[in-house]
Amino acid sequence: MSKVNEDKSTVVKFVTKRLRRAILNGTLKKGERLIQEEWAERLQVSRMPIREALTQLQMEGLVELVPHKGAIVTPITRENIEEIYQTRALLEGLAVEKSLPYLTDEDKKQLKEILIQMEELEISDATNDQYIQLNTAFHETLRKGCPWPRVQKMVETLGISPIAPNLLVHYHHQTQREHRMIYEAVLRGDAAELRAAVEYHILRTKNNLIQYMEELNN
Repeated sequence: MSKVNEDKSTVVKFVTKRLRRAILNGTLKKGERLIQEEWAERLQVSRMPIREALTQLQMEGLVELVPHKGAIVTPITRENIEEIYQTRALLEGLAVEKSLPYLTDEDKKQLKEILIQMEELEISDATNDQYIQLNTAFHETLRKGCPWPRVQKMVETLGISPIAPNLLVHYHHQTQREHRMIYEAVLRGDAAELRAAVEYHILRTKNNLIQYMEELNN
């Protein structure tokens, strides 16, 4: 990455963090317009990093980009988190349980390679996007053998919110221990253990995310 691109990326990440925090701690309220010019002036940046930050926050579900209106704040609530993660734990637990008998040796090799890359990655603002991609690939590989297309589709619709890895950097080592346990359950061919490990992993993330938001609002 060139120095110019690196500097630009650093500015965008700084802006994204500031805007995300303002939404999560209630400075920016639900339904409020996020005015690009105001925030560019407040953060002493150009409008370009503001626009790029808003695209990221739209992916995280924290703003909605509406034609002719701009960015409208749509903060995630505790109830949203409970709903998304409880539902995902049930569906993804089921998907991996059904997937396991159909995972090939090549799939297991791929899981191991992804796992090692995640374990070796030094987590920082610069590498977090790479970690999110690896995390997504790990979960997709786990459930790729699931023969139930409706369950697959529902899990994909829920997705893995980019907001959790962005907020829960301090839990990286715990997350990786859980990924290792999930992988070992795959090697043992134990579908019930795999389902339980995946459900625990998702629900622990949910609890940490709720705790983070509560601490932010105290």
